[in-house]
Amino acid sequence: MTKVALTTKPVVVTVAGTDFTFTPTVQDANNHTNDLMPNNKVAPAYTYLTRTVQADQKEALIGLIDTVPGLTIELFATVSIASKGGIEITLKK
Repeated sequence: MTKVALTTKPVVVTVAGTDFTFTPTVQDANNHTNDLMPNNKVAPAYTYLTRTVQADQKEALIGLIDTVPGLTIELFATVSIASKGGIEITLKK
């Protein structure tokens, strides 16, 4: 059996022509899940993104996610899926 682990390779996403590099860890993913509340979905995703983006890109990222409606959740989903390194889950019957 192959050992499965959250990828340690950076995730590079282009948003509005700017490349952003994220390096999420298992702890970042767990913290995001632990922070979710029924009425609080955006703030944990925002925190995840701003904690995992390269430090020199943080200000530009915040400028985008603070001004583009829905970008925080869409970008979080993209980074989160990519950080899993292509691992697939299949339900067996």
